[in-house]
Amino acid sequence: MERQYWIRSKPVYTSLLWHEKATAHLVIAEGAGGMAVLKLLQLKYPTQRVKGFFAKSAGSSKNYADIISSLAPDEFTIFANAEEALKALKNSLSECYMGTRFYVAGSEDFIWEVAKELYKVGVQDDDIDKELTGTLARTVYCVHCKAITKDVHHNVVACVGCQRQLFVRDHFSRRLGAYMGLMVDAEEPGVLPTIEEVYP
Repeated sequence: MERQYWIRSKPVYTSLLWHEKATAHLVIAEGAGGMAVLKLLQLKYPTQRVKGFFAKSAGSSKNYADIISSLAPDEFTIFANAEEALKALKNSLSECYMGTRFYVAGSEDFIWEVAKELYKVGVQDDDIDKELTGTLARTVYCVHCKAITKDVHHNVVACVGCQRQLFVRDHFSRRLGAYMGLMVDAEEPGVLPTIEEVYP
C-alpha cells in the first residue's frame, strides 16, 4: 500500500457555508469567486444581513458582478479590480465587531491577500471561510532573494527577482501567502527537471 503524505502547511479549501450563529457577515470575492457568492446567497437566512465586496476579473469567463448586483443591490459593492476591493476592505474593517464571519472566494493569491489584511486586525483563521475558484495558479516566494512571483502555473519557474530557476514546493506560508521556491539546479547548474504545467 502506497503511503500518503499530508503537508500540514498546505491550505485546505472548502465551499463557503452560511454560519447562522454569526453576529455579522462579510463576503469578499473576485472573478470566478462570484459563483461561490451566488451559492452562499442561496443559503442566506432572510433575517440576517450580509455586506460584501466583489472584484471583477478580466480572466473570468462570466460576469458575476451583474448577477450579484441584481440579487443583492444594497449589500454588495462592485469594484473594477482586486486592488480596489482590498482597499475598501481595509477601510471597512474598523466597522466590524466581534462575532463577524468572513467569507472569501477567488484565486489563491486573492484569498491570502484578504487573509493577510484580516490577520492584521486580529481575525483568527477559524473565522474565515475560504473557497478556491478559477485557477490553481500559485504565488511563489524565493527563499534566496525573497522576491514574490505571482500567477505560477508550472512546477519550475524563473524568479522575478534573482532569475534563479525555482522548484515550486507544496510548503505554504500563511504569513507570506505563498509557496516556497527553491533553486532547482543548485547542485548541477543548468540541469533542470521536466517543466510541466501542474497548476492550471
